[in-house]
Amino acid sequence: MIGVPFEIANDDNNPIDMVEELAETKGWVYSRHDDFTINITLPGQKAKFDVSLEWQEEFSALLIACSLPIAIADANREMLVHALEKINQNLWLGHFDLSNQDKFPTFRHTLLLRMIHTGLAVDIVADIFDIAVAECNRFYTTFQLAQAGDVRLHDDLSAAIFETIGEA
Repeated sequence: MIGVPFEIANDDNNPIDMVEELAETKGWVYSRHDDFTINITLPGQKAKFDVSLEWQEEFSALLIACSLPIAIADANREMLVHALEKINQNLWLGHFDLSNQDKFPTFRHTLLLRMIHTGLAVDIVADIFDIAVAECNRFYTTFQLAQAGDVRLHDDLSAAIFETIGEA
């Protein structure tokens, strides 16, 4: 172990507890499995996204994984792998991979929360939720095209990663 477990000055809240409180406050559907994991359903523009959080006390790390409800068949895996590579090159925070038996595109990010006060930590987690949902919405159509094995995936991907400058 490199460092000490998660400690907040005069605050012994488990970050999963604060995420549960956030979910209750926002009215999100969630299920708490144990002291170290929670699943939340977040609303998106294109779908509802399943977010899993896991607290790793040894590293003071909170893993956030936001899965899209789009199963990718093995026959379309190579197409998706190329898309994931391009997508991840254009993300400044987090990354996409495949999870749940390598079938569902998932946005992942890990937060290191050592010495972070609970009030600030909950704001950081809420910001990561916003980013995860925005990125899942942004690439939702790309993943749907990969699911269907549609060659238009590359055109859609180019449009999704196209960056604009200024205002029209």
